[in-house]
Amino acid sequence: MSKFETSLSKIIRGLLGATLAAAATASPALANPLLPPTADYVIDVEVTRATDHSVNVPARYVYTSRRMRIEFVGIVTLVDLDRKQTTTMIPRVRTYWKPEPLAKPPTDGRRWVGVEAATAEAVGTETLLGRPVTKYQVRGTVFDTRTPFEGFVWTTAENIVVQIDGIGQVEGVKTPVKVSPVQLTIAPVDSSLLSVPSVYVRASGTPHPTD
Repeated sequence: MSKFETSLSKIIRGLLGATLAAAATASPALANPLLPPTADYVIDVEVTRATDHSVNVPARYVYTSRRMRIEFVGIVTLVDLDRKQTTTMIPRVRTYWKPEPLAKPPTDGRRWVGVEAATAEAVGTETLLGRPVTKYQVRGTVFDTRTPFEGFVWTTAENIVVQIDGIGQVEGVKTPVKVSPVQLTIAPVDSSLLSVPSVYVRASGTPHPTD
């Protein structure tokens, strides 16, 4: 090989290396929907299901690694994985119900904040809410009802599911399920959002659980 060919080969390898490095920087870090989120966050979404007559219903998910808050149609559900319980509240009337034990406590909170995937295959990358996301085709369950689900999820590098689009099965009937993102904030969560306020009264009239 001549000196010219050797120099040309080095230049080509250098350009190829630079191109690959730039592509790696531009692509989102590969998430893993088989694992729970790795950061605290608050996300506002719109949920569309056939059972809701195709109306977009607003919902909010507040997530930390062991505690969550789910707001949906005026009802708030607090999930505590360490205490293995959920607590239901209605903020409008400052009322809560006695905590209910989790029948089969999960190891993480994916079933409340996205699709609890059993299998996942990356099919592409996109941008949602200004953030790079990985699109996956998944099979698993969706929502705390653990409805069988097959379709697509869009996940950030922190394993946060920001969008869902697929088919769920309710009592053997297939129905469309879609969750569309509105706003996402990745930051430490205000702990007061994850507990029953002291001014709330239990529905049975008994004292606040911390009394």
